[in-house]
Amino acid sequence: MEVLCCKVRVLSEEQIVRGWNQSAVNESVTALIRAELLRCERWTVILPDIGQTPSVTWKPNQSSPDAWKLSQEFRSRWNRPRVTINAFMATAHAGRIFGSRSGHPIRDIERSHDLLMAEVYLLYRKQLPELATAWVGEDALPLAQRGVKNPDAFLFDESHTPRRVIESAGSYSQKQVETLHRYCTDARIPYELW
Repeated sequence: MEVLCCKVRVLSEEQIVRGWNQSAVNESVTALIRAELLRCERWTVILPDIGQTPSVTWKPNQSSPDAWKLSQEFRSRWNRPRVTINAFMATAHAGRIFGSRSGHPIRDIERSHDLLMAEVYLLYRKQLPELATAWVGEDALPLAQRGVKNPDAFLFDESHTPRRVIESAGSYSQKQVETLHRYCTDARIPYELW
């Protein structure tokens, strides 16, 4: 529940089985749905294919990435068939318990994007578990002021200072890549774009 309230917005059934103890998953998920803390929806989506490393990793004082080239890469990766999956999300009640904004409906255009973020989080859990504990998703943070980018996730250090932005590029345009880069440049925060 903490993951779905404070780290990512959604997990597919396959992601849950892969990320947690399979024998306990069915029983726990059923109990959480009965308690109205978890909900399940059938989605038809294009599943993310992200590999093991981000498309770009940037740190302050490095040159800007080629936003046009990245946008072409991001848009081309969604030319695959759609599949139907079970998607699990926290309810608004669960969000209130965990102090997050989780529980709102996920729009069709956000579904593949949010599954991509969940996939990145699972990579962190597997490869960098100490950083996965420092991961805070956008629903667990206050909204930025209007017109300011709300990154998908931050990694915070021990003093609660953002040490990295993690962003799902989905099918970002050149302008969206540039907007994220400008936000992170101005804030002097390293980022990963997946």
